[in-house]
Amino acid sequence: MSDQAPLTIDLMHLGQPGAIAAHLIDGVIVDPGSEKTVDRVIEALDGTAPRAILLTHIHFDHAGGTGRLVELYPDTEVWVHERGAPHMIDPDRLVSSARKVFGDFFDMLWGEVIPVPESNVRVLSGGESEGPWQVAYTPGHAQHHVSYLHTPTSTAFTGDVTGIRIGDGPAFPPTPPPDIDVDLWHRSLDTVSAWDPDRLAYAHFGQTTADVQAQIAMVHTALDEMAEAARSTDADGLTVWIREWLSERAGTDAVDSYWRAGPFEGMWSGLDRYLQKKAAAG
Repeated sequence: MSDQAPLTIDLMHLGQPGAIAAHLIDGVIVDPGSEKTVDRVIEALDGTAPRAILLTHIHFDHAGGTGRLVELYPDTEVWVHERGAPHMIDPDRLVSSARKVFGDFFDMLWGEVIPVPESNVRVLSGGESEGPWQVAYTPGHAQHHVSYLHTPTSTAFTGDVTGIRIGDGPAFPPTPPPDIDVDLWHRSLDTVSAWDPDRLAYAHFGQTTADVQAQIAMVHTALDEMAEAARSTDADGLTVWIREWLSERAGTDAVDSYWRAGPFEGMWSGLDRYLQKKAAAG
């Protein structure tokens, strides 16, 4: 079993570098990205079939290309949380709903979403451990989100839980609808922190060993600050707020790189939905 660092694969989404990453380690792919960019993963595999595909969650930028890879490598097992598994096996409802949001841009952004045969799917609930891998249920960004710890390298593969971070800049949480839950997200960050990993690997974008616990703390803080800002503004207002927040911490030149990794315009509605549900619950 390798103790070498995972390979970050830049998926070059829409031809742009540093926006969406997949990771490859020991023949295992974590979050292969969309079908639109799956050729980048195939190139990194260099003719070798992956032993498994581990999905942190089923959003198209993380998991949309899974069916295409299984079509090419039919013996590959796909790990996915129990709430996401039915949508990987039969993605029609998920795609239909997304097309209402993305319209004519869906195909350009994500490509074709191919079903994964049920026989290839390993359903997770969190808490599993097999070989070098540990699984934790980490909702907050999505109700079907899990994170993985690769123990030989002490690497936590965290999907979107530990935020969007470009280089050594600030980290902030992507908060699109419909599943944002700030309280659960804080607990999930604590779960990752308790692993005390030496490295974080995340989709937007890359990996870090320099300041793992500091990044987790950054997301805790930014999550509360964004939720508070969303409480008193609208989608346009939060977009401006995020740009200013990032400019203060990363410099104006870095803001567009963060936007490519997670467009700000979609962040308010997830937080607003969470705040409305919390208010209704008293």
